[in-house]
Amino acid sequence: MQLTDPIAILFFILGLTFGSFGNVLILRLPKGQRVVGRSQCAKCKTQIMASDLIPVISYIFLRGKCRSCDKKISIQYPIVELVSGILFVIAAVQIPESSIAALILAILLWLLFLMAFIDAQIQGIPDLLNIPFVLIALLFAWFTGTLTVMAPVIAAGFFALQWIASKGAWVGSGDIILAAGIGLMLGDWPRAVVAIAVAYIVGATVALVGLITRQISRKDRIAFGPFLAIGTLVTVVWGEWLLQMVIP
Repeated sequence: MQLTDPIAILFFILGLTFGSFGNVLILRLPKGQRVVGRSQCAKCKTQIMASDLIPVISYIFLRGKCRSCDKKISIQYPIVELVSGILFVIAAVQIPESSIAALILAILLWLLFLMAFIDAQIQGIPDLLNIPFVLIALLFAWFTGTLTVMAPVIAAGFFALQWIASKGAWVGSGDIILAAGIGLMLGDWPRAVVAIAVAYIVGATVALVGLITRQISRKDRIAFGPFLAIGTLVTVVWGEWLLQMVIP
């Protein structure tokens, strides 16, 4: 599939729309706020007009400022929208033979992105995203014929053992649920192991750089959700190649 194909373009636009809603979830879920209701400016609390909620375009048109108070709008909004659009395109490229399967995969990648973003902010993964992620991953596995018990059990069990051994100090219970969903999403246990391995390699690298630059200390706790999301995305795109490297 070419990036200029109608399906890829449609998925990108759809991803932008999901990204716009994703900004609402990122903003409200950590604060325990309702996810329904009109959006408003974070500074002046003025309700935002529908014409100012067009993903990315409104931000550019408004020059990154609120129409009412002229205060700067966080660059987070267009970034989340663009990343969501890109994730939807990745899903379309990965499963060109089935638009429905690609759409389910796109939603899974989008949910992973949101959970990673929120986990990095508050060191926690909302059940309101985590549980639907597992259920949609189960649907994806059933729809694509990749439903297996081993992958989610091994992935979740790996983190459950850490949670038990450390009494919740090393990983959170949300990581266990997330890992189960990732196992279902990836479809087989070798791919799930690759995703976890990549997550730990990336996480260890980030932690090492942080320690060297003194951005973090040994006592600081680092959210692992973002690394699991990265490991999963890498496995979705390059999983087969990585497995061939390990198992010729």
